[in-house]
Amino acid sequence: MDYKLITQYWEDITKQDEQRLREYFCEDACIRWHNTNEQFNVEEFLRANCDYPGKWDGTVERMEQIGNLVITVVHVWTEGMSFHVTSFMKMNGNRIVAIDEYWGDDGCAPQWRMEKHIGKPIQ
Repeated sequence: MDYKLITQYWEDITKQDEQRLREYFCEDACIRWHNTNEQFNVEEFLRANCDYPGKWDGTVERMEQIGNLVITVVHVWTEGMSFHVTSFMKMNGNRIVAIDEYWGDDGCAPQWRMEKHIGKPIQ
């Protein structure tokens, strides 16, 4: 796996660099955001990502590979919002064929768990 390629992909995602992002994908790639039940072709994905308001930043926290599948866990944030993203990227060489992506809002544990005094912050 080319860790540098995948790390650069995420940097270009947070920079919303449309030209650079286009280069990562096969022409007929399919991108699915399961949390919001949306499926995009490459052009639609570029619109959804590059037109999203705000200045973003992010860091790759974990990366694994199983055959042609690259799995990433990425912390993405902007002013007032923070997310953890788990992505399953099917690759064909250095091009993305498909992404199945899950975005989760970062936040505090629910009150009912805090009242039970179970768990602790991740160090």
